[in-house]
Amino acid sequence: MILKVLKIYMAGPCRHVPDEGKAWREQAAKMLKQAAEWKNTQAIVINPLDFFTYAENKQQSHRQVKKFYMNKIKNSDVILCNLEGTDYSPGTAQELQYAVDHEIPIIGFGTDKVYPWLSDVDCDVTFEKITEAIDYIRDYFME
Repeated sequence: MILKVLKIYMAGPCRHVPDEGKAWREQAAKMLKQAAEWKNTQAIVINPLDFFTYAENKQQSHRQVKKFYMNKIKNSDVILCNLEGTDYSPGTAQELQYAVDHEIPIIGFGTDKVYPWLSDVDCDVTFEKITEAIDYIRDYFME
C-alpha cells in the first residue's frame, strides 16, 4: 500500500545546455522513483521537457509555456533544481521565484556557473551533487 504521493518538479536550465537538460532529468527521475519505492511512496516526477522543448518548438507562444510550467510548479510538493548554468537561465530564476512565492520547498544541486540568489536565497538547501539532493528529498519528503 502506498502511503503518500509526492509531486516533484525538476527545474533547471534548458536553453543553454547541449541536451536541454535531458540527461540529468532522466537520471533524477529514475533515482527519485527508486527512492520512492524504498520509502513506500509514489513519486510523480514532472519533467518540463516532456511537454515543451526548444528543439521541437511545438508551443504556440512563450506565454503558453510559462503559464503551463507555473501551473505545474504550483501543484508540486517540492522542486528539485539543477543550479548549474543558472547564471544564464532567467526561466529557472522565474520558476524558483514562483515556487518561493507559493512556499514550495526547493532543493538545489550543482556548483558551476550558479546565480547566487538562486542558491543562497531561493533554495531551502543546496548540495554539490544530484545524489545528495535526492537523498535529502527521500529522507525529508518521502514518508
